[in-house]
Amino acid sequence: MTTQRNRATTTKSKSAKRTQGKSSPLGRPARLSREAVLEAAIKLIDQESLEAFTLTKVAQELDTVAMAIYNYFPSRTDLLAAVADHLSMQFKMPAAKPGQTWQDTLRTWLNAFKKYAERYPVIFKALGGEGQTSAGWLRVTMPVGRTLQKQGMEGRRLAMNSWLFCTGAISLVQAELTVRSMRSPFSLTHLAELEPDEQNFGLMVRQYHAEISSNELFEAGFRQLIRNLEFELQEAKAMI
Repeated sequence: MTTQRNRATTTKSKSAKRTQGKSSPLGRPARLSREAVLEAAIKLIDQESLEAFTLTKVAQELDTVAMAIYNYFPSRTDLLAAVADHLSMQFKMPAAKPGQTWQDTLRTWLNAFKKYAERYPVIFKALGGEGQTSAGWLRVTMPVGRTLQKQGMEGRRLAMNSWLFCTGAISLVQAELTVRSMRSPFSLTHLAELEPDEQNFGLMVRQYHAEISSNELFEAGFRQLIRNLEFELQEAKAMI
């Protein structure tokens, strides 16, 4: 009798181990969390256009119903803002070194943003979700504004130059990471569609396209962004 009970207990134990961690009979996850919803949303945004993104698709990705998503995010706009904040919080600005110049600080920011975008390319889609700037993105760009403010920029000039610097960096990094093929040597077939003088110019620059590396491009682009600010700071001081 005791042996039969032990066998029954062993059988139940093995059965429990086999079923542990499985989804429910309907195929839905045993648990749903805010983090799971965010991860599913980021995956979908990365795979398709932002316009096609819906809470229903997030629910389908998680094998649940749309109403379950509303328990965590009241609307599509709220979820997109949370995604942007979540991604922005992954940005890490290295600590400043002793005696570091403002130019070095901004170059550090540029390199940190580049690495950040390489790791999370979906951020370019999430940045302007619903035409709003998230609090997380404001934190990412804050070091730029504060660095310029310490150099004497204030008010309208500060707002304009920090905006131009950040948007310039975004455009440069996004273009190189997402449409790098635009710099590849173009087809001679397409060249034939141009006028003779345009063809000559195209042939002249064509040979250099493949030679330009991403590192060279970023170095030149970052240098120009900082030089523009040096000019603006000099002009601002001259007006005092």
